[in-house]
Amino acid sequence: MAAPDDLGSRLRHLRKARQLTLNGLAKLSGVSVSTISKIENGALSPTLDKLLRLADGLELTVGQLIGEDDSAGAIQVPNSRFSPSRVGDGVVIDTPNYEYRYLCSDLTNKRMMPIHATIKASSLADFGPLEQHGGEEFLVVIAGEIEVHSEFYAPVTLKAGESIYLDSTMGHAYLNTGGQDAEVFCICTEPQRLQVGDEQVSDQSG
Repeated sequence: MAAPDDLGSRLRHLRKARQLTLNGLAKLSGVSVSTISKIENGALSPTLDKLLRLADGLELTVGQLIGEDDSAGAIQVPNSRFSPSRVGDGVVIDTPNYEYRYLCSDLTNKRMMPIHATIKASSLADFGPLEQHGGEEFLVVIAGEIEVHSEFYAPVTLKAGESIYLDSTMGHAYLNTGGQDAEVFCICTEPQRLQVGDEQVSDQSG
């Protein structure tokens, strides 16, 4: 389990290894200098959209950013994909709205990001602004009941065994509505990098 200060130390190490200042990474990622500083100092647990933006700014996958392998910053050649995940495995990041457990974090260059999460917020007032990030996601409720809010559609209630697929670039929020924290499993795709001329452009928006 990775504590916020462990992630912060890793983020600082990866940023400095690329000779980036806080301001430099802020410009590349779209995450404010104050937010990056708080994450690096263990004072803030980043949301998924912030992780994706920071990883994109550092030209890493989220798995490489949060992984525990110090060589994650290096480019690795993909090979056969095989990574069992046992109970209690994964990198945990706890935020006011969700507790994320990122599974199979040892695999780099994944096209999918498997997440076992607990939904904690029970109202939009508690949740705050809708989140958005690159890619798409599929979520299935394991236990409890949730309400899915988005910027373009009416809220949808999902019970255990029910699921939803959505475009992650659309503002969205998952709230627990069953009187207790809800348990979900979510698969997110990494923002796709598109080749435009000699440059790489990420489809991450928002």
